Amino acid sequence: MKNTLKLSNYLFVWFFQKSEKFILSISLIVGILLLFAAGNFSQNNAYEHIAIEFRTYDLVVDYSGVGILFFLGLVTLFVSIFLQINAFYTNGKGMYTIFTLPMKKHQVFFAFFLSACAAIGLYFAVWLIAMLLLYYPVTSVYEEAASKAVLRISEEVTLREFNTYITNGLFLAFHRSIFLSCCFPVSWIQALTLAGGLFLSSGAVVFAGLYNEYVFVRIGLFLVVLFGFFTAFYRGWVLFENQLLYSSETILPCSGVLFAAAVLLGILLIFAAVYRLKRRKDI
Repeated sequence: MKNTLKLSNYLFVWFFQKSEKFILSISLIVGILLLFAAGNFSQNNAYEHIAIEFRTYDLVVDYSGVGILFFLGLVTLFVSIFLQINAFYTNGKGMYTIFTLPMKKHQVFFAFFLSACAAIGLYFAVWLIAMLLLYYPVTSVYEEAASKAVLRISEEVTLREFNTYITNGLFLAFHRSIFLSCCFPVSWIQALTLAGGLFLSSGAVVFAGLYNEYVFVRIGLFLVVLFGFFTAFYRGWVLFENQLLYSSETILPCSGVLFAAAVLLGILLIFAAVYRLKRRKDI
């Protein structure tokens, strides 16, 4: 166990220095710019609302496109994890590290798996902290611009100079924003579904990086990664479907079924990875 943690810590630091710090930096900088750009909208592009009050932060976040940016960064992170693990055995220093540690082959897999989970967890944690810290500066810019806008209730009713400080707050923004509610859920069932999907995708991408015997096996593992993503962000799919088709589908009970399927498949995948790696002679 000690050697597994030692190797996973080395792999995490190595991967962070190689690629994750660049993925995090670029995605966060562009995301912050998009948030402030969406908050400071033009007076000639006033929003039309049915309610009298403005729903500030959730509207700014969803209209800014940071959700798409976050997802692209996450996909890039998974691709980088796969490429780094796959190229690890062509690097002499990496091979030397593995051979000098008195470890069994399943410990090698768990070291890579733990480092990948740590990298993905860091990505989510940094984005969550950024979304929390940006609430007040972004909403202050939004409120100043919104106070000069025109609120059109209907063709006959137009409101001006209304109270833009009536907001739904940070907590409700995490309920109403599609991006925030999908990636940082406050509901326990949504959090479990997100964790289960990421658990499955992480195990599959690590297995795919370590396994290089048959191409069709890797293709199957990539499909498992996609299924894990679908499970993790199932709430987003439901919300988009409800808006496009004007339906009222709920995430229950399908999210619970997807969570159970993802965890079961992830456990089976880990057992399969350990079994296959035992047959390899290079680790």
